[in-house]
Amino acid sequence: MKKLAISVIALSAAFAGQAFAATSAPAIVIEQFESRVLELVNAERSFAGLSALSFDVRLQAAAEAHSLDMAAHADCFTHDSCDGTAWVTRMRSYYPTGGIGENIAAGYLTPEAVVTGWMNSPGHKANILNSAFLGIGVGYVYEGGSRYGTYWTQDFGTLAAVPVAEPASYAMLLAGLGLLGAVARWRPRP
Repeated sequence: MKKLAISVIALSAAFAGQAFAATSAPAIVIEQFESRVLELVNAERSFAGLSALSFDVRLQAAAEAHSLDMAAHADCFTHDSCDGTAWVTRMRSYYPTGGIGENIAAGYLTPEAVVTGWMNSPGHKANILNSAFLGIGVGYVYEGGSRYGTYWTQDFGTLAAVPVAEPASYAMLLAGLGLLGAVARWRPRP
């Protein structure tokens, strides 16, 4: 019986360590402006008779990173990374397989304005209304004093979306694993 208790403690510690390691990395958080862009995009898709897109953690990470990259480099407003990496190479580092697409914008102050701008551009509109796309990531960065002020990225993918976890679920997972470890340690022994 002692062996079983030790195994349970070791197992729960191993899981707790994995959960902690997974949550130690920067969390992907969907901001209000990013959520609003998805609402507006899905309204446009619905009007066109298309299915709604869902946030995808891989695409979200790619979009946020690219918006941050553009905001950090004053003269960089391009699909390619500011270090010269081709946009496809950058995207594939987050989203290795499946079809991809990207829209970028800068200087728009609201989600409504940026989506209107994209819908008024044939190439951007084609990405938004591409029926093959299932997932999306939306990156928005405000950098006061920068050339454009706001930087927007939409990354699209054709694979089933991997949902972005809610930060509250991380806390619940860690609490549950910690409780399991505590119960295993303090369990009465015969």
